[in-house]
Amino acid sequence: MANVLKRQAKEHATFKELCIGLAQKMHVADVVLRSKLTPTKFSQTIRPLNESRAVESGATILSEAFVFGVTGTVVVWETLRQRQKELDRRDQVTQDIAFLQSEIEELRAAIDKQKNQSQLLSDLQHELKLINFRLSSGK
Repeated sequence: MANVLKRQAKEHATFKELCIGLAQKMHVADVVLRSKLTPTKFSQTIRPLNESRAVESGATILSEAFVFGVTGTVVVWETLRQRQKELDRRDQVTQDIAFLQSEIEELRAAIDKQKNQSQLLSDLQHELKLINFRLSSGK
């Protein structure tokens, strides 16, 4: 796709002008930045790039911007997808925990009921032993 952009920049007039303008601005910014980073005693005049070099440079900038934009979009999309996947996983874990907690409460209630029934049976067994003892001692 980047190569298609470069080829289109050379063939279409409007796209060519866009590339030339972009390349000239980038060239000026590059020369100014370099002159500030490496100060010299001499002032330097900035000569514009020739047309073919400007078209090539502008097309390269646009194609690299396109590739960077597509790559950045894919990275952002994948990050959002992974985040949503993690949120869904957390929601599922929360639901599972809530379900297990309700199951635990139901089991506790069942155990309490069984304890009460066991205590009742124990009391009845004790009463039966007393009745048997009274019956056997009364004979």
